[in-house]
Parts: sequence; C-alpha cells; structure tokens
Amino acid sequence: MNDPGLLLEKTYQIPFQLFKKSFTAFQKKFVYPRTYLTMGLLAVIIGIYAYFVINGDESQRSLYCIIILVCAVLIGLQWYNPRKIHRNLLLAVREIEQDQYRIRIYPEYLEIGTILPPEDAQESPADDLFDDTPEENFSGTRIYYNKNLHVTEYDDFFMIYQTKTMFYVLPKTVFSEEELEIMRVHFSQRLDNTFSQNNRKS
Repeated sequence: MNDPGLLLEKTYQIPFQLFKKSFTAFQKKFVYPRTYLTMGLLAVIIGIYAYFVINGDESQRSLYCIIILVCAVLIGLQWYNPRKIHRNLLLAVREIEQDQYRIRIYPEYLEIGTILPPEDAQESPADDLFDDTPEENFSGTRIYYNKNLHVTEYDDFFMIYQTKTMFYVLPKTVFSEEELEIMRVHFSQRLDNTFSQNNRKS
C-alpha cells in the first residue's frame, strides 16, 4: 500500500449465493419495515371505509368502495414490488458474478468499485517481448462517513448502505481476522450508531 492514508485495501469477488443472502438481509432491514408500515396504514384506511360502507351515507357508498379498491391495489403493489426487484436484481447479478471489485478504506471515506478489463485487451508482439501487463482500469465510488451511511456485519459479510442506489456487500472470507478487526474498530469509531453487528458467531 503506497498511499500513506490508506488503512486497508482488498480485491474480491461476490459469489451469487452470498449476494442473494446479503440482499435479502438488506431488504429485511431497510425495505420491508417501511413496506409493512405502509401496508398497515392502508389496511386501517380500508377498515375505516368498510365501516362507512356498512353504516354510512348510502349516497357516498360508491365513493367509499372505490377508495377501498384503490387501497387494496396499493397494498398489492407494496407486497409485489420488493419481490420483483429482488428477482430482477438476482437475474442481473448472475451475469456479473465473475466481476472483480476493490475496496479501499481511508480515515475519512471508503472507496468501492469495479475493476474493469483493460481498455485494449488485445496483446501486441511488443507486450510479449517486454512482458508488459496492461494497467487495471478501476471505476470506484467515494463514500464519506456520515449519519446516512450504515455498515452492518453479519456472519459471512459486511453490508454497506447509504441511499436507495448504493448497496454493497463485502465477503468476509477474503479478509484475515486481523483485517476484520481493523474494519470493526474503524467503523465503530467513524460511524458510531450506524455500525452494527448482527448474527455474530460466538
């Protein structure tokens, strides 16, 4: 590590089953609670207007029934959409399972990205003669530590989440126990309440 500010750097791949497990954990932690709350509120509205249908003004009964129907459709969409996203994302991940990723941990931020193939993948005779290796093409995202950044440790991975469009998983198998402890200490110091440890094996 030539960068004096770099705490830790690691290249890794994400097995499909591990991504599936981590994305399910992500949805349970950040998606389903809001989904179930919305479904509950819609169910309450249905209950209220069902009461009005039975006991209210008959001239408004059609309107009440329409409101009930709309709420029922919205409940169905709330239930269906996370499952659709889950299915579609896993289908997409199947095609990039062999991609390589890199994380760099700095005191003030994380840098996570994909290691892309060299722009010129064709070897020339000069490359063979001088044994030159094309430089890696790294496309990374810089993520600063703030109250919106969440890192959760599970048995097999770290889950990093900041916004609806930023979800990352780090397989723990590629890190040594010393490196894992460096990450735990660093995240606990930098993130305070937004770093948590779930399902840690004793």
